[in-house]
This record gives sequence, structure tokens and C-alpha cells, in this order.
Amino acid sequence: MAERSAMMEQYRAIKARHRDAILFFRLGDFYEMFFEDAIEASSILDLTLTHRQGEPMCGVPYHAARPYIARLLKRGRKIAICEQLSEPGAGKGIVERGVIEVVTPGTTVEEDFLDQSANNYLVAACRPETRRGARLCIAYLDVSTGEFRAFARPEEDSSGQAQALRTELYRLSPREMLVQQSLLEDKAIADAIGEIEGLVVGRYPDWSFDPDAASRDIARRFGVASLKGFGFEEAAPEMAAAGALLRYVDETARSGLPHLSPPLPYREDEYLSIDEGSRKNLEIVRNIGDSGRAFSLIAVLDYTKTAPGSRLLRNWLLQPLRSRTAAEERLEAVDYLYRDQRLLSSLREALGSVRDIERLASRVAMDKAHAKDLLALAESVRACAECGKLLRGRVAEAGPPPGLVPGDAEREALVRSGAVAALVESAIKDEPSILLTEGDLIREGYDGELDRLRSLKAGSRELLDSYIEEEKAATRIPALRVRFNRIIGYYLEVSKGKLDAVPPHFIRRQSLVAGERYTTARLTELESEMNGATERIVDLERRLFLDVREKAKAAVASMLALGRAWAARDCLASFAWAATARGYSRPRLVDEPILRIAEGRHPVVEAHLPDRSFVPNGISLDSSVSRPEAPAFALITGPNMAGKSTFLRQTALIALMAQAGSFVPALDAEIGMIDKIYCRVGAQDNLARGESTFLVEMHETAFILNTATERSLVVMDEVGRGTSTIDGLAIAWAVSESILDSIRCRALFATHYHELTAIAHPRLRNFSLAVLEEADEVVFLKRLEGKPAEGSYGIHVAKLAGLPPAVLARARVIQAGLEAKELAPSSDRALPSAPRGEPGAIAKAAQAGLFSPGDLVLAELSSIDTDRLTPLEALNRLSALKKRLQS
Repeated sequence: MAERSAMMEQYRAIKARHRDAILFFRLGDFYEMFFEDAIEASSILDLTLTHRQGEPMCGVPYHAARPYIARLLKRGRKIAICEQLSEPGAGKGIVERGVIEVVTPGTTVEEDFLDQSANNYLVAACRPETRRGARLCIAYLDVSTGEFRAFARPEEDSSGQAQALRTELYRLSPREMLVQQSLLEDKAIADAIGEIEGLVVGRYPDWSFDPDAASRDIARRFGVASLKGFGFEEAAPEMAAAGALLRYVDETARSGLPHLSPPLPYREDEYLSIDEGSRKNLEIVRNIGDSGRAFSLIAVLDYTKTAPGSRLLRNWLLQPLRSRTAAEERLEAVDYLYRDQRLLSSLREALGSVRDIERLASRVAMDKAHAKDLLALAESVRACAECGKLLRGRVAEAGPPPGLVPGDAEREALVRSGAVAALVESAIKDEPSILLTEGDLIREGYDGELDRLRSLKAGSRELLDSYIEEEKAATRIPALRVRFNRIIGYYLEVSKGKLDAVPPHFIRRQSLVAGERYTTARLTELESEMNGATERIVDLERRLFLDVREKAKAAVASMLALGRAWAARDCLASFAWAATARGYSRPRLVDEPILRIAEGRHPVVEAHLPDRSFVPNGISLDSSVSRPEAPAFALITGPNMAGKSTFLRQTALIALMAQAGSFVPALDAEIGMIDKIYCRVGAQDNLARGESTFLVEMHETAFILNTATERSLVVMDEVGRGTSTIDGLAIAWAVSESILDSIRCRALFATHYHELTAIAHPRLRNFSLAVLEEADEVVFLKRLEGKPAEGSYGIHVAKLAGLPPAVLARARVIQAGLEAKELAPSSDRALPSAPRGEPGAIAKAAQAGLFSPGDLVLAELSSIDTDRLTPLEALNRLSALKKRLQS
């Protein structure tokens, strides 16, 4: 009882230092949990909750703890692993215990706990006061790959900082975040953080985010006098966030992190900017339906063969390049592989043998790699060497682009990594144990002493047989046998009839009805040697393995560099294979602000339709100042289900893919480099922010109008539909004019407000999705036409959706009545174009609310397709126009 009481005091003392974690407290062969930890863990893990001395407890076997830890991590919990640090034994008192590691969602490196296709980022955010004001600073790292970045946002208000933080959090999808305490007092910032599902947030006092102290610590850690060589100023404010990350991983990992790269700046101007809402609407890495990977752009383009390649491809799609030169380098490499299909197939086959080098090397650096990890690393290094031979073999023939052929630095990294691979292959068995306590790790012939001990263990039967033959000859007891049981070990058994022949050196161990059991000094010596050999083998194999792993550490940096280089080539090969499989073509990138797409297709929709059933469409926009008459703004009208939203998204995705370095789903495409893509498509509320559908729409619209530039691509659908018709029309009209006159960028604007087609502007062109009307039926042709739509066909769509016939009939009656009212002068509500440069012109026009009847008749006449009118329809339309003029 006293010992148990002392053990529980020990538990409480350790738990007090890890209050935010579930404590796995090692007791023999189990990790036990007590009190509130037991209650919480039993619920999450479906464990039986028991009670000891009235206190709740539960436990899991220590050798099977990994799946339980994985489940806790997925639920956002931290786990403190408390091990026995001394051997239990009589008279030794309580076993010494201590936490050897804190496993958290953002710092784990175990394969079972990670998503292979995505980085596992840990993020820190703070807003330290500096001479340049309070700037939002963000740092992030992936312990499993060694990536480490930091940056400070430009000066902006709280709302702008919150939007920037939200965008970064959606891009990084972190599992865990460290936040400066006072930063959470900013409601906008706190709301942005609170939106990220499953994010574990740790609050830290303001004094722990000190840029000066952090800069000194980081410089000392990476052995430099200044951080300028990494691209940072002296005492750069972002170092406060970077320093907090380093302290945290040091505290949780409880081991050195030699594989971490020095922090590098993240330059937003290097990448095409895509805000959080646009990423969602374009479904780049997640679909809108269930936030899964299926039916997303990455699901269509990801033909990578390696886990690092899959993670890098995700980053490439979320961060397309803004530099034309860099994007062209990728396209050139993709084009080379696309044109050499034999090389592409061979390269992809060889890449199939490359395992997750980044995470394997990181586990080596953190002393967490087991024997199979080392073998996987060795196999991957050999596969990288084979891939390099394939590419170098083409140098003399066709000269691959520089991005494909390994350079001098990479070849040196391969040499260092190859030496480690050779060591591992010579030392580690083909099918080793993953535990250090079982032996079965080291290959025969690697160590002479180990081979001798194994021979001793393997020859134990022969030694015993030889000894028993000696005793038979000396005692003349032919039936003498050596046997074994777990109670007394090895023994000699003599039947009752031969007891008089037992020599004096036999030592009696046990008496039986049929005879006696004996041992001898020699037999005890042999038993001790055989038993000791097993223990010595396990211990020696453990020491030899640790020595091999320690030597492998010297090449961790080289292996990480190798993994990153081949991840990039894997992405290029994936793009080339996607182009081959899906019939994509190489886009032309230019500096002029143009967007010309011939027969473009939506990459995701096309991939899930029967072959050749997708109807392609093209567009040509040009916002060049030198060509003021060229169309830059496409106003697209037409009914629901006609394909407007699909066309809008496909245009944005084609531009995104081109700047990511991919071929595109189009017959031909010429893309002027874009700095930002905005995609405001779809209507949805945001309950987390307490915002209605219309408020969300207006926030997104305001963000576009306030931040878009003339180099941007703006895609908007149904602006203003969340409010009354008059208000929505006025807003949509004003937004259109702002894009045309103030921002002057390439834009696609879809709407149901047909009144917008009356906007007269040299940069605007009207388009619609073609509809074939036959009797009372309509067919949506999905083909873009260069004219406004003739109607919305809403009742036809309602019929397709399955509304009851009675409801449809009543809707037609109501529609007819409303149309009749529109013929009256008081209902002529089309808004005039606002005079250029006149403040408040839209508001004044909305109050006036009228065109002249002549303007309306001329507008309607210009929209009539005379080739499709029957004589009777023509007479009816002419009669109606005449009445309107007379009224």
C-alpha cells in the first residue's frame, strides 16, 4: 500500500508538469491513465474504465500503443509518454520514471500518425511591437520534413491582418498553433483561428515572443553570426514567432533536431495569391461537398509516385508561380517528358521505388528510425541513383532542361547518401525486427563477435549432445537424457533402476516416482553460456544498430536534399503524365495582361464525365492599356444549369494550372501572368462567423474591390442575389463599373440580372450559354455565345428538378401576370449607365429607376434573334413593342 501511495504521488508530480497532455504512465507492460485522463481517454479510445481504490483508471499495452496514440492525435490531444527509467527489483524502492517525449499533433514524425500526401505544419503567430509598428508575424515548420519558414505581414489594420492570417491557415492546414496571448484579444484574429477545424491552439504569454532574444537564439543554434544570410534583417519581428516554434519542438521532442533547415523567408510576391474563399470555390485540394480530396483539382492531377512528390504537388497548386521565367522552366521540363514517353514511363517506374525520404531522414535525425526505416532509406537512395542515370543518359541525345538533370551539388549529396545506403545494406537484415529488444537486426558477416555468439546459440544442441555422450560413457548409463523445463532449466534424468550408477558429481535437483533429476557443474556452465548468449546477442545487435543509425545521421542533410530534388521531378512527371492521359496542351505564358483560351475544359468535371461528352468553350480577354477597345470584361448571362459556373471556374483553373507549371485542358491557351485570382462563386452562409449569405457575399466582394490589381483575374457569379432585386441589381451594376473603370483587370462576371447587358462600355462584351427551345422544352447546349441570353428559363429548370405540375402551372400564370405589369411605364426599372466620373451616379439612377421607352425598345430590338422567330412570334413581339412606345 505504501509503495502504491508513493507511486501515485510520483504520478501526480509528473502530471502537474504536463497538465495539457494525456499522461501515458508506464507500469510494467502497460501505459496506465488515471483520474481525468482515464475518463477522457476511455471515451475516445473505447476502453473499459475501471476503478482502483475508488479512482478511475484505464490502460493500453505498451507494445500496442501506437494506434491508440494515433487516434488521440486525430482528436487533437497531446500525449506525454512517461517511461520507467530504472529496472524494478526487490529492495530498490519505487521505480524511477520520467517523460521522455510529448507527442503532439504538430510535432509527431511517426508514419502512423501522419498524412503522407500533406505536410504536417506547426504554426506560430504573434504581433510584437517594433519600431515599424505592430506587424502580424507568422512562422511555420514541419518537423517531419525539416521545412522552416517565417515572414512578417506588411502594415495593415486588424481586419486585413485577420484576413491574411485566415488565408495562410487555409493554405497550410496546420494541426497545431502557438499564439501570443494578447493576439487572441483581437476578435477578428480569434475568429480566423477558430474557423480551422481540429486545430490545437496553445496560448503563450507575450514575453515569450521576443524578436531580439529569438534572433540571438536562432543564430546560435545554426552557427551563424547574423540572420542576414538567411534573408532576414537584424532582430526581424518574424523571428519572435520562429523562436517560439523552436523552443516548443525542443521541449516536446526531447531530442536534438539536426535536420531542421534554417528559417527562410516566405515571399508572398513570389506566388500567385489565392484567398481563402477562392481556394474553396475552385476546389483546388478539397471539394466543397464534404471537404474531401475526391472531385478536387489535385485528385485529377496527382499522378505522383512518391509521398514527398504528392505533398509538393499540393503546394505547387496552392502557390502557383508569379515569375514567368520560373513557370516556363517547369513547363519546359514537363514538355520534355511529355514528348519522350519512353523516358517518362521509365522514370515513373523507377520513382515507384522511392519511399518517403524526407520523413525517413527526419526520423533518423531524431533517433526514432527503426531498422526497416533504414532499409527503406537505402532502397530510396539506390532508386534516386537509378533515376539520375535515366536522365543523364539523355543528356548526349536530346539535352533535358536544367531542372531535370541532377547538378553537382545533388551528385555530391547522392555520393554521401550512397555511402550510408551501402553501410545499411551491409549491416541490416533483409527482414529485420522493428524493435530493439528482440535482436534479429544485424546481417551475418557484419560483426565477428555477433557471429560467434550466434554460432554458440545455434550449436547449443550439439554441445549438449556431445556432453551427454561423455556422461553416458563415464557413468555407463545408456538411457541418460538431458531435458529442459522452465522451473529448473536443463537437467539429467536417471531412472530408479540406474540410481546406483550415479556418480558423485551429479547434484540432485528433484525426486520423482520413476527416478531422479540431476544437474552438474558442467551442465550449469553450458546452460549459463547458452542463456547468456541470447541476451548478449540482443544487446550487441542493439548497440550495432544504434551505431549504424548514428553514422547515418551524418548524411541526413544530403538525404533531405535528395528527397526534395526528386519530389520536384516527381511533380513534373505527374504533370506530364496527366497531360498524356487527359489530352492537355502546353500553355503560352506572356507578360501582357491577356487571357486567350480556345476550347477550354473544366479539368475536374471533364474527368468525371463519359469520354468526349464535355462541351469545350473559349474566351479572349485583354486588359492592355495600349488596346482600350479590347474586351477585358465578359458579362455572362443565361439560365441556371446552362453551365455558367462551370465555365467561370474552368477559366480560373486553367490560368492557375498554367502558372503552376502544368499543361492545361484546352486546345490552345495564352495566359498573361496573373498576380491574384479571385473566385466569388456560389452562395453560402458562414455560421462560424455569424454571417448571412448576403453578408459573406458582400465581404468577399469588398475584398476583391479593395485588393485586386490590373494584373488580377476576377471571376464573380451572381453578385447581389442575396438581397432584393432592386438592391442586388444596383450593387451588381456598381461592382461591374468599378471593375471596368477603377481596377481595369481581366474579369468574368455571370449574372441573372439581364438589365446589366445594357451597360455600354468599350471593355465589356456580352456572352451567354446557348439554349435550344423546342415547344415547351429547353435543351442546355453548354456552348458559349457572343450575345446576351434571351431569358432565364427558371420554370423550365424547376420542371427538370421535379416540381409538381400544379406548382409549375401556377408559376406560369404568375409569370405571365408579372410580365404584363412590366409593360407598364411604372415598371420599366432598367438602370442607365452611370456617367463616368460622377459621384453617386448609380444611386441617382436607382432612384430615377427609368429608361425612356425608346431606349428600352431599342435595347430589346437589338437583343432579338430574328433568325429564330416564327412569323407569328414576330408579329406578337412587334405589337407589344408598339404598345410600349404608345404608352
